[in-house]
Amino acid sequence: MDAMGGDLGPRSVVPACIRFLQRFPLASLKLYGPAPQLQDLLREFHSTSVADRLEVVPCEQVVTQECNPVHALRRKRDSSMACALKAVADGEADAMVTSGNTGALLALSRSILGTIEGVRRPALGKSLPAEAGSCFLLDLGANIDCSAEDLVQFARMGVEAQRVHTGKRQLKVALLNIGAEPHKGTEEIRRAAELFESESSIDYFGFVEGHDIFTGVADVVVCDGLMGNVAMKSAEGVIRLMGQKAFTIERKNPFKRFFGQLAIKLLRKWRTQVEPARYNGASFLGVKGNVIKSHGGASSEAFYRAMITAKECAEADLAGRLSRALAP
Repeated sequence: MDAMGGDLGPRSVVPACIRFLQRFPLASLKLYGPAPQLQDLLREFHSTSVADRLEVVPCEQVVTQECNPVHALRRKRDSSMACALKAVADGEADAMVTSGNTGALLALSRSILGTIEGVRRPALGKSLPAEAGSCFLLDLGANIDCSAEDLVQFARMGVEAQRVHTGKRQLKVALLNIGAEPHKGTEEIRRAAELFESESSIDYFGFVEGHDIFTGVADVVVCDGLMGNVAMKSAEGVIRLMGQKAFTIERKNPFKRFFGQLAIKLLRKWRTQVEPARYNGASFLGVKGNVIKSHGGASSEAFYRAMITAKECAEADLAGRLSRALAP
């Protein structure tokens, strides 16, 4: 685990690690970052029950959120992020999780782990809750400008990842667009649709719009990193706003207060099911190792969920499955 990358730093990572080890007694973790700071936090959060399975690996260098990817490659090779990636590359860890800088993580992952043969661009994706099951959305921000060929490759990687998360073999794939009509969208998206239709390994559904991501009409939705990042963060913002509004009961109005109290139990259950922290943890697909990106501002709960995602990917050997699925 990279303990230093997120906005909250190790204060969210350390308790998440302790909780993870308490739940999974056969697991062990390596925690990368400044040793004195991490040891103090481990004592604060009473980690003695899992101390034998939690190793602190001293790293003084940190990749900040403002760090340029090129600078990270040249000057941050001994950072906590880079050292955690090296552990995966050397077979000392089955997966790594970080809340750190996305651009730096992509650059360091490609340099330290390398990309799977045939992969042009690794993509960032994750499984999101939908009305019927879940939907795997990618790319979420790793690639802004994507060719039609890139989108086809993202689809193939997304299918393998969603099979890990759902266990389903037959998955429908859609392209995110500004409309469902064939003539809508950019030339590159329309060309991608033609390639999808001719790709035998893809069960192509067609174009979908942003609201369709959460209806379950498709199991995998593919787009460039700009569209995917905006779609995901917009949805998370709406969920948080609705949660805040739902729990605001007007004290001066007895009618609103009465019905608000009736609804609040149901609203709490609904909010728990769709809370963004519950679905934290996106996979960098296409690199030779299981790399999970947590939100930069992840809470302890959110980072813990990202660790659960990392465990699922490691146990399913997602990186290995992608390598076999994408072999020329």
